[in-house]
Amino acid sequence: MWNSILKPTLVLALVCAVVAGSLAFVNDITQDIISQRTMEEQVQFRKEVLREADSFVEIEIEGASDKVVGIYEGYSKDILAGYVLDVVTNGYGGAMSLTVGVDIEGKVTSIIIGDNNETPGLGLKVTEPEFLGQFNEATVHDTLTIVSNKKAANEIQGISGATKSANAVVDGVQAALDTVNMLTGGN
Repeated sequence: MWNSILKPTLVLALVCAVVAGSLAFVNDITQDIISQRTMEEQVQFRKEVLREADSFVEIEIEGASDKVVGIYEGYSKDILAGYVLDVVTNGYGGAMSLTVGVDIEGKVTSIIIGDNNETPGLGLKVTEPEFLGQFNEATVHDTLTIVSNKKAANEIQGISGATKSANAVVDGVQAALDTVNMLTGGN
């Protein structure tokens, strides 16, 4: 009985304990490094979506969409240049992170899609410049809609086969625009 049941069970339990302990140790060592790199990436995204700004200050606003997880005022030499919003929305593959820049006039300056699990070759088309560039005409006064043939600034041409992914981006950008609109009092 010892060689057929107990010995293999104890060996397996010991191997599992060593592996779990090793993973916990490695996680503990790398956790701070991963957090630091994530913060650096977010700072870089802010600079990319609001190029006019040279510094950013995090602010809070009551009543913002629950999709908006971070709001930053962007300054150029101490003059407000616009806003950057970190948004998390749900695409086909689950949570999708967006960084949205909005200038002082309430116009989208740029969008970066960060962490996501969208389908390669299909859902990931929402990260392409052809799709994201459509938002550069949108303002805080627009209600964005997905259409099959874009004719107006508030219309975003969808992606065939990636409806849920495209809707997620539109919903996220709309949440960012609505938040800036609320923040600026609709001006």
